[in-house]
Amino acid sequence: MSDLDPAATTLRALEDDLVELALRRAPADAVVARIATGLRDAGVRFDEIRVAARTLHPAIDAIGITWSADAGIATGVFRHSESGSEAWLRSPLFHMIETGTTRMRRRIADPGERVDYPVFEDLAASGYTDYLSHLVAYGNRDAARREGLIARWLSRHPDGFRDSDLVVLDRIGARAGAAILPGLERSIARNLMDAYVGARSGAQVLEGSIQPGEAKTMDAVILVVDLAGFTAASDAVSGDRLVDLLDRHYEVMVPPVTAKGGEILAFLGDGFLAAFELDSDPSRACAAALDAAVEAIAGVAGLGPSLDAEGLPALPLEAALHVGTVRYGNVGAGGRQAFTVIGPAVNAATRIEALCRPLGHALLASRAFADACGDPRLVPVGDHPIRGIPEPMTLYGLR
Repeated sequence: MSDLDPAATTLRALEDDLVELALRRAPADAVVARIATGLRDAGVRFDEIRVAARTLHPAIDAIGITWSADAGIATGVFRHSESGSEAWLRSPLFHMIETGTTRMRRRIADPGERVDYPVFEDLAASGYTDYLSHLVAYGNRDAARREGLIARWLSRHPDGFRDSDLVVLDRIGARAGAAILPGLERSIARNLMDAYVGARSGAQVLEGSIQPGEAKTMDAVILVVDLAGFTAASDAVSGDRLVDLLDRHYEVMVPPVTAKGGEILAFLGDGFLAAFELDSDPSRACAAALDAAVEAIAGVAGLGPSLDAEGLPALPLEAALHVGTVRYGNVGAGGRQAFTVIGPAVNAATRIEALCRPLGHALLASRAFADACGDPRLVPVGDHPIRGIPEPMTLYGLR
């Protein structure tokens, strides 16, 4: 293409925009959408782009973004649990990753060029005639966990890609990977922060609240939960089975809290500390916290029959709810920091939870929480001394 060719001008503008998108760490779907627009404007004969990139997440192995002439942009995820599926293991993309093949072209309108991978038959049946894919490696290519991006281009044109289309797509492939990488790494950082620190705390870290001692005052519900009998179980259950036992309990304990707006600030071995910010509607936050605690207790109880059938102990959940003013922020030393809540309200909630077993209640709440919540399910169970608090506290249990 000459400099006077409108298509060349369009492609140069696209490449300039990819640099700008990379510098502002734009989301991958925005990059793919811009690539699609630029290539269509330049007259490249394609009808679909699919980009997939590995990520770091406890459940998700890769993210995928698809642009099609019919449906526009769509996003999806590829879970670790799917990595052993027959469809993936017999795919051309898996072959490229395993062998380090950086480019694959198939004229799938020709039956002879689609015999090696079943997906080519599916694509041909959907009206596609030509296939091109690129593998763009990131970082250290000798690393045990290889990272990179795969871009797949499809055409429905009766004659497939022209040579000039292939030249453009070969050039854009690596540039697409470079443009997507900064936003992808930002997304990975956010995912890891969400998974290991929590959504609220992770956002603050990424926004720069990383200096020791940075904290703010927050009115919140404090939820403390603990699995009764875990210490005894750890002596009776083998290591691998013990980890599985704990994970299965967490699978029913955690989702109710996060789904109802709470943030888990710390896992405490066989339990956790969570907070629900009161904001302008304390009763709503309290109701959400109570519902989350009740649902978690019921979820753990529901594990009993299956655990019993496997010869594993059932571990009842105990929970405490309190409300008060806490300091929320960054604490630590020696280069190791954590976002958490501290203050008398946290201490009180922890000590209330310790009374669940002696008093025979799966859930205990302070009077401050019960008054703010106003839920008729909470009934007083007497005044009880709390370590570190001068006067006995009136506690509430579930009706």
